[in-house]
Amino acid sequence: MNISLSKIVINAGTQSRARIDENVIAEYADRMKEGDSFPPVVVFHDGLDYCLADGFHRFFAAKKAGSPGILCDVRQGTLRDAILFSFGANGKHGLQRTAADKRKAVTAMLEDIEWQDWSDREIARQCEVSHPFVSAMRKELNKPKAETKMNIRGKETTRVEKPQQEEEEQIDEAAIKQETIQAAITELQKSNEDLQDQLTVAMAASTDDIQKEKAESIIRDLRAQLKAAELELKEVTVSRDIYQRENGELKKQVQSLLKKLKKLEG
Repeated sequence: MNISLSKIVINAGTQSRARIDENVIAEYADRMKEGDSFPPVVVFHDGLDYCLADGFHRFFAAKKAGSPGILCDVRQGTLRDAILFSFGANGKHGLQRTAADKRKAVTAMLEDIEWQDWSDREIARQCEVSHPFVSAMRKELNKPKAETKMNIRGKETTRVEKPQQEEEEQIDEAAIKQETIQAAITELQKSNEDLQDQLTVAMAASTDDIQKEKAESIIRDLRAQLKAAELELKEVTVSRDIYQRENGELKKQVQSLLKKLKKLEG
């Protein structure tokens, strides 16, 4: 159903992206003015308010385009239902999420008094991320706990976590870095493909002298952007490979420490 923009609540904590991209809003607004159709935004209705849970770029684009309303997929539920839904919004469709978007969603669940008790797998399912990513985020947000034991004289002694646990935390941090780098690679690849498409269009431009001169100028600019994107993609890919190697080395260190501990305990 089509709902007036003025009736949709957008400031109730359901915007789970790290930031709103003004360039995307402008692009969507132009397409809307040209008559392009977009999927409906998702709103949750509690009997009183319509809370926007998915489609903030489309909402602001409609507003920028001067549209009085927007097509909505209305679902019955509370504000909390809307917030939970927002964590996984665009996980499989729409404008691709960045690593920062994923971190924001997972962090929000891990800091919630109720959702933090959910399993890592369930949080991963809700946020549309990997299980190891949630596990790594949980350890990153929680401070290491000290262990209190009785010594041989019956007195309490406190020590920090075992060395292998520290190493495991380093591995998890590497996992987060790998996912962040992978997200950057995906974005650069998409940018690369978009530039290739624009380059093809420009090269197929009219043979009119004036338009041809403009097309040649566009082609030069696009080729420069494409070369820069390819170089950045190469650098990021190398960084990812380095983190993967470091991750492998950390795993070997953990295994070695575990073997030593077993011998000491035996």
